[in-house]
Amino acid sequence: MVKNYQNVLASLVMTFAMAFPVVGSAGIIDWDISGPGTLSSSGSLGDETLSYNYSAFSGTWTVFGVADQAGDYTFDYDYSGLHSWYQVTAFLTSSAGDTLYSAGPQNCCTTPSNGFSTSGIYTFTNVGAGDTIGFSLGGSNYDSAQILQGSLHLAQVPEPAALALFGLGLLGMAFSKRRKMQA
Repeated sequence: MVKNYQNVLASLVMTFAMAFPVVGSAGIIDWDISGPGTLSSSGSLGDETLSYNYSAFSGTWTVFGVADQAGDYTFDYDYSGLHSWYQVTAFLTSSAGDTLYSAGPQNCCTTPSNGFSTSGIYTFTNVGAGDTIGFSLGGSNYDSAQILQGSLHLAQVPEPAALALFGLGLLGMAFSKRRKMQA
């Protein structure tokens, strides 16, 4: 009887492995930020927040990381900040050239003036091992306060194949535990 469950589990694993191939799954990116002003990074691999604080009329920052494996890299992103109140702009683009956010110029108190926030999901596709991927972010203002503050939170999203195989592993452990309890 135990052999029967093992055969069924092996069959399920093979079916899911063929339906959701692991090809294209990628490693975890270690992010860094460059640009003017005070910069900071917090969090852990796969879930990081990178921030800037600069007193000027305009600024651009680059968030970047090097892929340790070939594949697709998917991230939940949340970009928010304050770029003062007069003639404020804010932008976020991917290193692949996709515009994820572009707003302004606006005056008090229409976004991005007096604060802005945007979020979504972005995937870098067909990334090679050793390739640099990332984002360009920043903005401007014509305000005497000259405030440019922002943060980009990036949380890596697991590949569907990895989630499917993880689920099958949990299912297998449950079957095994149940069989031991019945014996």
